[in-house]
Amino acid sequence: MNKIKMLCTGDYEHEWFSKFEDFFDIERKGFSLGDGSVMIVLKDQELIESLQGKEICMIGYDPVTADVIKKSADVKLILSVRDGPEENIDLDACTAAGIPVISSAGRCATSVAEFTFLMMLLLARPMVPVIEKIRCEGWTRENSGELRSMYAHKSTELYNKNLGIIGFGRNAKSLSVLADAFGMHVNAYDPYVSEETMAEFSVKKMGLQQVVKTADYIIVLARLTEETEGILSRELIFSMKPAASIVNTGRARLVDGDAILDALEQNRIRSAALDVHSPEPLGALGENRIYNIPEDRLIITSHAAGVTEERSWHQYQLLYQQLMEYFEGIIPDGCVNKSVFHTPQFKERGGKYFGINKK
Repeated sequence: MNKIKMLCTGDYEHEWFSKFEDFFDIERKGFSLGDGSVMIVLKDQELIESLQGKEICMIGYDPVTADVIKKSADVKLILSVRDGPEENIDLDACTAAGIPVISSAGRCATSVAEFTFLMMLLLARPMVPVIEKIRCEGWTRENSGELRSMYAHKSTELYNKNLGIIGFGRNAKSLSVLADAFGMHVNAYDPYVSEETMAEFSVKKMGLQQVVKTADYIIVLARLTEETEGILSRELIFSMKPAASIVNTGRARLVDGDAILDALEQNRIRSAALDVHSPEPLGALGENRIYNIPEDRLIITSHAAGVTEERSWHQYQLLYQQLMEYFEGIIPDGCVNKSVFHTPQFKERGGKYFGINKK
């Protein structure tokens, strides 16, 4: 097979790119050329020009709109480095044009689960103020008693506590394994996952209200859709146990953010850890009331749950494996618009490379 021209705007990972280069003549642009510290995206005409002559695109976070698809006639397949490609790719436009979109869903299953569990541990054992105090003052005879009192009356164990998970996808399944190892009782709400599947992970399926009301820790990991937007509502937040905590490492729009802050300010819940926010970034200290809540009750992070050194390795492993399946004529699990395979447009466009290794 002659090398196929590919555009890559996803973050760079040397090991897997060397494997892709066996098949593709790759042009790297945007985020792929950076050091990962700044999110570089190509938009509109810049992306359209970059896609000219490229038959496969490994897209990062760039907005692939209907107009971009319309004006990029050479593109026959899109590989998305994201778990949720619908957030920056017009999937309907791709399907109408006969272009399959394959995602790296699952790339963050380990990183998000570990980060979420870390947040739970830090809420259970609020050590951040203690660590900061020791760093500023040292550990001396004079402050030893104060340090001990900072955590002695606020620390709790995760063992035997109820973990409630909203949305039981890949990230939630990984999290449930960690929670089970700590002896937690895990309950989950997801109308699209069966009771039997949850039971395989030692998880009990419950209704949404029951999951929230019985939880000591409520975690929101649902995929953001019209149906799930605001799923953790003000009413549900204020129905939680007073000693309960909220962790959101999913999407900001899944929860009522103002209601969480209100519940914290009114001591209606024990604590929260928020990694995703609306808007992002949050702004300077005086611009958002979120900063007024003490760090032993609210942990604020900067959309970091899925970011690890290993993430890019995972995403390209997933994409490479699925691309090889595609070349063998197998529809990959990560294809997010499988209906495209039944369209005449696919036969004329995206079908050029489907099963090419078997021809």
